[in-house]
Amino acid sequence: MTSTVFSNDPDRPRKFAGLLLILNCAEDRLQLCLARDGDLLAHQDWVVPGRAMRHLAPALDQILTSLKLKIFDLEGVACVRGPGGFTGLRLCLATAYGLAFGANLPLAGLDYLPLLASGPALLLQGRLAVLTHARQCLVHVQVFTVPNLVPVCPPQVMSMDAPSLLTGMAETSLFVLGSGVRRNMSLMTANLSHARILDPVWDHPRPEQLIEAALAAHFSLDPIDPLYLRPSDAEENLEAIAARRGLNPQEARHRLSAGLETTHDRT
Repeated sequence: MTSTVFSNDPDRPRKFAGLLLILNCAEDRLQLCLARDGDLLAHQDWVVPGRAMRHLAPALDQILTSLKLKIFDLEGVACVRGPGGFTGLRLCLATAYGLAFGANLPLAGLDYLPLLASGPALLLQGRLAVLTHARQCLVHVQVFTVPNLVPVCPPQVMSMDAPSLLTGMAETSLFVLGSGVRRNMSLMTANLSHARILDPVWDHPRPEQLIEAALAAHFSLDPIDPLYLRPSDAEENLEAIAARRGLNPQEARHRLSAGLETTHDRT
């Protein structure tokens, strides 16, 4: 089986010669997208916050079966790698890797914040901040100039109590979108009154955005590295969790480090 490999080189053709599967579990929605030769073939969108594990495998089986396709018909798998919810990302990336390993398929990781920004970018002039929910009063954020979609800063975590990254942009046209906006609307109004909030329709990528991002991505046989911008809640609360299990914090951290090293070695 021949697989097409893409890079971000704009001089290379962007048509994927074959069947491509794209997965996204970064937030509350589970998205599965099939594209053939770069064109949309099928798409499923499930709003299942915290329950993607229950639906991902059956949904994937359903979409392939309905089209009389098998995993070995795929030419590649692309998967959103973050930032986003830890459980959803791990589930999605593990599924993508399992499919790729079993069928010898190339993989590509997609960054979530530029993916969201690509939706309305051509309609805007100024700067666009993508804010997605991280935890209470915290968001993942990245700012882009639009319409050319050039990053102003790397993706990072920002407190909505003191959004200094964005308060300094009061002199420019600033647009904002994402779940981090919806979950912190009172703080948006209080601290970022100069920002123009886009319609919620832009808070989730459309299938065409997923396909476009996948076609511009680099595919390889290596596992996709997740994009985490902060420690998980379990890591941050490790001492309390260890105490409940009768472990001292040092032993708990040693076990965590050993587990991470083992996981890395296996991949």
